[in-house]
Amino acid sequence: MGLFDALKKNLDDLTKEVEKHKDDIRKGLEQFAAQQNNSSAQKTEERVQPEPVSYPAPVRKEFVDQFPKFDDIISRNFADYEVRRNVPASELMSDCHPACTPVQFMFYKDGKPVLAVVLVKENNYRGMNVLGTKRICDAKNITYIRFYHEYENDEAYVVERIRKYL
Repeated sequence: MGLFDALKKNLDDLTKEVEKHKDDIRKGLEQFAAQQNNSSAQKTEERVQPEPVSYPAPVRKEFVDQFPKFDDIISRNFADYEVRRNVPASELMSDCHPACTPVQFMFYKDGKPVLAVVLVKENNYRGMNVLGTKRICDAKNITYIRFYHEYENDEAYVVERIRKYL
């Protein structure tokens, strides 16, 4: 008996066993699915539902460097905060990886950083350099939000979203 014959026999034996117990397997899978549905329903009930937004959703477009636009919006709407531009991640954590991206807009209140606003490309927001900066902010208890260069980022949307986290 060759290797393939032995494998075929083992597969046939396994198929027969599955056939014998298929009703038990089906019941077990149905019970598992029911448990998952119940636990996710409970989690959904516990979540606080956000209020409806009053601004239009961002519209995707081609890449445009939005730093100047954000700089203008932030300068006009957040005068009560100190805002530093292009803060290197090493300023937040001296031993961070050198590839960590800078925070384009860091909001400070009473000399303490409270909000990091980063502008990223839609296809690299999960890059290790971006995630490294996010992890540093998380470790320092600094709220971190991102906006995408490829989206419209209407002024009302940007202002409302930043205010929500300040």
